[in-house]
Amino acid sequence: KIAIPDHILLKPSSLSPDEFEVMKSHVRHGVDIVVQSRWLAPAIEIIGGHHEKFDGSGYPQGLTGEDIPLLARIFAIADVFDALTSKRPYKLALPLDLALNLLAEERGRHFDPELLDRFLDHADELYAHYGSGTDRDIRRELAVELKHYFG
Repeated sequence: KIAIPDHILLKPSSLSPDEFEVMKSHVRHGVDIVVQSRWLAPAIEIIGGHHEKFDGSGYPQGLTGEDIPLLARIFAIADVFDALTSKRPYKLALPLDLALNLLAEERGRHFDPELLDRFLDHADELYAHYGSGTDRDIRRELAVELKHYFG
């Protein structure tokens, strides 16, 4: 959301319809940035599709079901989970059980039902491990994983 003005990104109340259109433009801006780096090419479909919804009501293309790239469907679940469980300028972080219930309510509408079920099966365990860590702890663990996979 690098191209979104702070007065919209950090607004402590609901966005106006015009502001929401500006917010939605972060998908296009993200793709424009990533397309310039060949090694990030696989991320283009994630960035371009993470606001698509399984029932076709998402944006920017209104894709449905398995027409949405698999990695974008996975990232959509993670993105919404993060948004629900994180403090933002306009809301407090939700408790884990409430966040998971809200995700479950969107099964088949916002989210791929099979992928969501798999996420929900492991969410408690993942949250217990990663949700209690500090940013420094998570960065340290990420560095270890990156070194493992990329040398």
